[in-house]
Amino acid sequence: MGRTFEDFIARTNAAETPEEVFHLYQQALAALGFDRVIYSRITDHPSLGVKAGHGLERNYPEDWMAHYAASGYERKDPVPRFAFKTADAFTWDWLVAHAVLTDEERRVMNEAAEAGLRDGVGIPLYGPNGEIAGIGLANATGDVKPDKNLLGLLKAMAAQFHIAYSEKCADAHDGAREIRLSAREREILLWVAEGKSDQVIADMLHISYPTVRFHLANIYRKLGANERIFAVAKALRQGLITPNFVEPIEVAR
Repeated sequence: MGRTFEDFIARTNAAETPEEVFHLYQQALAALGFDRVIYSRITDHPSLGVKAGHGLERNYPEDWMAHYAASGYERKDPVPRFAFKTADAFTWDWLVAHAVLTDEERRVMNEAAEAGLRDGVGIPLYGPNGEIAGIGLANATGDVKPDKNLLGLLKAMAAQFHIAYSEKCADAHDGAREIRLSAREREILLWVAEGKSDQVIADMLHISYPTVRFHLANIYRKLGANERIFAVAKALRQGLITPNFVEPIEVAR
């Protein structure tokens, strides 16, 4: 990837509108070989005061979107259904090969490929209050085969996009609350950003594993996050931790 993840964070943080955030996201994805993206809110988002919505931002083929809507595929698509069962990014190929799908669900996946949506990736995004959003990625040529490292990068980028986009859409009062992290909480979160496990962090800081978990629970509560990657992305965005010690994430070529 030509730009580091740190650069992507900085650019999306500096964006002034949701549309600009999405444009930057499209550029970053294109550099990784994904020229198709769709962003949806799978559940209502009370934190933003908005309802669930499919395809809030997208550059999927419009003829496919029209066919998708006319065929009622939003109720038959297995990708958002599977998003309720995992927190990880997953390939559509894996879903077709390993999940128990109905004939209708397989038809959705087959027709998507015929419409030029290949090498698909689904990325669930979990927020506070049980909120779930989702991102679908694909390319028209079928020449991208995501591995575990690329899926990890795509998940991190999606989390940053979702946070930056949501904050641009939020009501003014949503950003008014000041968040304060203790010195220990910031220290632990920086090591989380480095990819260290809870046990490794405990050993490095000479504290117990339950103590690390206690601090992480407080961090999640303060940030309105319920997983590590969201907590890190939100803390970086709000300047609660600095990325000086966070190694840029690059995709091996």
